Amino acid sequence: MKQFSPILLACVLAIPVLAQDAKTNASPDLQNVVTAEAKDHVDGTLAVTGQVAQVTVPATHEPGQTFPVSAGVVSAPFVLTNGYIYQAVQNSITDDGKASYNFIITNAGNYVIRALVNAPEEGANSFYVNIDAQPEDPVMIWDVEVTTGFEERTVNWRGNGTDSSDEFIPKQFTLAPGTHKLIIVGREADTQLKTMSILSAAK
Repeated sequence: MKQFSPILLACVLAIPVLAQDAKTNASPDLQNVVTAEAKDHVDGTLAVTGQVAQVTVPATHEPGQTFPVSAGVVSAPFVLTNGYIYQAVQNSITDDGKASYNFIITNAGNYVIRALVNAPEEGANSFYVNIDAQPEDPVMIWDVEVTTGFEERTVNWRGNGTDSSDEFIPKQFTLAPGTHKLIIVGREADTQLKTMSILSAAK
């Protein structure tokens, strides 16, 4: 029979209680409920898959505000650990991990996405990114410039370019006032994402 560590088991059992407290004490702007399932991994991390524990998270984010990857809906094979998400293997775009985040635009205009990312090497330095629709392969690949640890990078789109020469640098999204959804899909294994900001392209 599979053995679970006492610490991991205790954490999993505690999630529903913590979730209920969060839901009870949530302020009016904390309205999104994320459903998650804790899965045991050899390295002790948890994969968020969308089935068991309920945790209340901010429903929307304002432009210019930096928000963590944990403040959204994250699905496997993305793994959320130590404040960042990543996937251990590269699949097809329909089978890769997905994370989505709601945000509000009050002024129409062009916006860019700034992120804190760890892209340790070529072959571990890309995601798919889009706003308000599922990203498409290959035009919406974000080829991240290789980093040393976590560094800030602005989202580009490959478009009709190559992995070493993206067409849209940076990618500017034209957005109307209202609620929008940022969608991140995993691509290459071990590319890690920690935080994101929606910023006016005019700044």
